[in-house]
Amino acid sequence: MMRMPPQRTRPPDRIALIGGFGSGNFGNDASLSAALDMLRTQWPGTEFHCVCTDPAKVTERFGIPAIRLAHRPSGLPALMDNALLRLPSGLFNWGRAVWLASRYDWFLFPGTGVLDDYRTGPLGFPAQIFRWCVAARLRGAKVAFWCVGAGPIVNPLSRFFLKSAALSASYRSYRDAGSKDFMQELGIDESQSNVAGDLVFAALTPDVPQEHDQDPPTVGLGVMSYRGWRINEQLGASYLDMLAEFVRHAEHKGWRVLLLPAEPSDRRACDRLTDLLGDGLDRRCSAETLDDVMTHIAACDVVVGSRYHVLIAGLKMARPCISLSYGPKHEFLLSELGLGQFCLPADDLSFADLVRHFDVIAANVEGYSKLVRNRLPEVKQRILESNQTLYAAMEARTAATSFSAIGVYD
Repeated sequence: MMRMPPQRTRPPDRIALIGGFGSGNFGNDASLSAALDMLRTQWPGTEFHCVCTDPAKVTERFGIPAIRLAHRPSGLPALMDNALLRLPSGLFNWGRAVWLASRYDWFLFPGTGVLDDYRTGPLGFPAQIFRWCVAARLRGAKVAFWCVGAGPIVNPLSRFFLKSAALSASYRSYRDAGSKDFMQELGIDESQSNVAGDLVFAALTPDVPQEHDQDPPTVGLGVMSYRGWRINEQLGASYLDMLAEFVRHAEHKGWRVLLLPAEPSDRRACDRLTDLLGDGLDRRCSAETLDDVMTHIAACDVVVGSRYHVLIAGLKMARPCISLSYGPKHEFLLSELGLGQFCLPADDLSFADLVRHFDVIAANVEGYSKLVRNRLPEVKQRILESNQTLYAAMEARTAATSFSAIGVYD
C-alpha cells in the first residue's frame, strides 16, 4: 500500500519514555539519560515524562514526571490477587494504562534490551510492554522503539507479547544487526529498519583522563550476579568460582584487579567473590551510575565483564574488553569495535580460554585500545544520523496508512 505523504510537521508536545528505569540498573538509566539529552537538544519545548520501574528515583535523578509501569498489591490483597490469578491487578493495570495513554503523543522505548525475556516471565516485563503499546494505540498515541536490543525470547507467550508490541510501533530501530535479524525471523518485516548502535555511545563521556601510565597494570572485572538466562544457582556458583580463579591468576602475573558493579545485585556478587578469595583484600569499587564505572575504568588497562553496559563503558573509554557473554548481543557489540574474537560464553566458561584471551590482549594493550578508539566516532555518527529518521517520523502528522516506509511503519 502506498504511504500517504505527511500533511504537516511539528515537534510532539508530550513524549513518554518507557522502560525499566529507576530499578538500579546503570545501563538502563544511562540509556534514558542519553535519550533525554538528545531529545531535549532536538525539541527544547517538548514535555517529557517517564513510565518506569521506580518513578521516585527517575524524577529525582532526571527531573521529569514519572509513573509506574504497573501496580501490584502487597500483604493480604496480594494473596487474594494471586488466588484470583492476578485478574484484579491485571484489570486495574489495563484500565490505568488506557486511561493514562491519552496524555501523550508518543510512547518511546529508548535503548536497552527491551525485546527479550532475560530473567522475566511472560507476565512480567513482556506483558507490561504489550499492555502499554496496546493502550497507546487505542488512545491515538504512537509507539517507537529506538535503538533497542532484541532476543532471545525463550517463552512462547513472551514472544507473542513482544512481537505484538513491536508490530504496534510506528518506528523501529535497533542497536545491532542481530536484534534486527531476530525480529525479522519472528515474521516482522524489518527491511526498512535502521541498525544504529547503543544510545549510550552517543552520550557524553565523563571528563576524566582516558590515557594513563600506571604500574602495576590494572584489569577492571565487571562482576555480575549471573545465574543463567533462567535462574540456575549452580551455574552462578561456577561463574563466581571461575572469576575467583581468574583474579588469582591475574594478580599472580602482576596485575591489579578492580571489581566493577553495574547494579545493586552486582555489589552482592562482588561481596561473594571477595569472600571466595578470602585474602582480606578489598578490590571493590563504589559506583552509582555508569559514569562512575567509566571513571573507575579510566584507571584500568583492560576490562573483563558480563554486563552489556559495563562493556560499553569500557569501550567508550577505549579499553580493550573481554566479554563473558550470556547472549548474542555481546558478540555483536565487540565485533563492532574490532574485538569480536574476545567473547566467551558465561554458561560454559573455560578458565584456559579466558587466560588465553587475556594474555593476547595483555601483550598488545595499546594496539587494541587504538583499534577501539578509531572505531568509536563511526559508531556515534551512525547513531546521530539514524536519529534524524526518528525525529522526522515523530514530527510527521499523518493518518494511519500502512506498516511500510523508511524506518516508519504507519
